[in-house]
Amino acid sequence: MAPGKLDGVSALIRSHLDAEVQAGFPKLARTPSTGVIRFLDYFDSLTAAERDSLLAALAKIQTLSFFPPQAVRGKLEQMMATTPAFASYRQAMQSVLFSMGLRYLDLRMRKAMLADPTSRRMMAQTRATLNFTPRDDLPPTLVTDPDAAHLKPAKATLLRKPIDEALRKLFATRKEKRPGGETEYSGVLQETRVKVTIDFAAMGLQLRYGVTIPDETKRVFVWQRGYEDLWSAGRGWDYLTEENAEASVHLLCDYVGQIVSLRNAILVAL
Repeated sequence: MAPGKLDGVSALIRSHLDAEVQAGFPKLARTPSTGVIRFLDYFDSLTAAERDSLLAALAKIQTLSFFPPQAVRGKLEQMMATTPAFASYRQAMQSVLFSMGLRYLDLRMRKAMLADPTSRRMMAQTRATLNFTPRDDLPPTLVTDPDAAHLKPAKATLLRKPIDEALRKLFATRKEKRPGGETEYSGVLQETRVKVTIDFAAMGLQLRYGVTIPDETKRVFVWQRGYEDLWSAGRGWDYLTEENAEASVHLLCDYVGQIVSLRNAILVAL
């Protein structure tokens, strides 16, 4: 791939990231995912210069991720390991600052821990050794009532039918059950053949989705991709509640469309 082409794709992705940031994260803030919550909290802690460096790093890294792995794997791994802004982000995500608070626990685990006296006692003992106060507050865009007693994580039985109806309305003309409990929806969106996989049985998650776009020319690679991947913020959803379930289904459809639009724009740029 010519450097000029890569620069063009990187600029395209950076433009998309910048638009979301400047708008105040209207999409990401509504994503029911601890990975995204961590990213947004980390981003909020950065200076303007640090934010710019991280966005530049994400744009370059995600540019490579849109090409066949066998062609870019070595370069992608090197870039992820040696780009200071991205390395700092990954290190922060593994730190106690972004892992100890109840804010960063999936909702089912949070509810279970708070209901168990032994878990609460062990948590208190651990916190007594820390030099900071972990965050326990819930993002109000996802959970409006912070009372754990009122928290109702959404179950698969609540999500299956709305997702099925929404994806069929959006693009899917075919639905197929796959081994392992996944469901694959296929059809045409924006004149593009698309497959979307939905999995309710992923470990520790309420929902995992992935968008795949076949490309016989092998120019642009999109396989099991989520919108959150653009931000290296994970793809699993674990903050789904009975209250935010409907909005999250709409967001899922929006994300599918965003991935298809971005992929097609990249194809044109090449």
